[in-house]
Amino acid sequence: MKEKATQYAIIILISILGGMISGWMVFKDPKFSPIQVINKEDKIYIQENSALEAMIKDVKDSVAGVQSNYLDNSVNGSGFILTDDGLIVTLAENIPLNSKSDIYIKGEENVSYQVLKRDLVNNLALIKSNKNNLSTRGFLDSEIILGMRIFIVSQSYDYSSGKFFASINEGIIKSINEEKIKTNIFEINRVEGSPVFNIEGKVVGLAYKDVNNFVSIIPISKIKEFAGI
Repeated sequence: MKEKATQYAIIILISILGGMISGWMVFKDPKFSPIQVINKEDKIYIQENSALEAMIKDVKDSVAGVQSNYLDNSVNGSGFILTDDGLIVTLAENIPLNSKSDIYIKGEENVSYQVLKRDLVNNLALIKSNKNNLSTRGFLDSEIILGMRIFIVSQSYDYSSGKFFASINEGIIKSINEEKIKTNIFEINRVEGSPVFNIEGKVVGLAYKDVNNFVSIIPISKIKEFAGI
């Protein structure tokens, strides 16, 4: 009788221990845990996306639209407002010599301007508009590094409506050498002259495309030297 009681006690003890161990294992399983932990990398990615959305709103008014007609050709592109008193930089190819060109601020206001100078070797043009108190952004004051996250804001021209609309693309710096800075951004629309920003909204340079429609960058250091600022 005593032996049976001992056996029953051992069975009950084993059952209790088994239940405790099973409960502990279930609690440790993230699927059953009442506390859900967000992956640190996912959290950082969400924060960066939120920062990017907010930054796009802040920088888009610093992008000018350029539309030019030359002989039987039409070309459009973008430019960056360098200073709040109307100094704008774009690609020289966006404003061909002897062309009739229009400059748009905020995608809708056609402004008077004059071309101050062109650099056909580096494909840059400096424009002075008659507008003041314009939106602009700061320049990248650190080294451009591989893997840097970047985004492009362009003013794209719609020929059917005759109006500009903002367009966005994003990616990273893919390679750097003395001649050019390449990105992994593929773009079929015309983004030539569009400013390229880092995630903090500082200007990295101006965009242009290679023959395969991948975006490269004229660095801001070269642009500042050209503009004399």
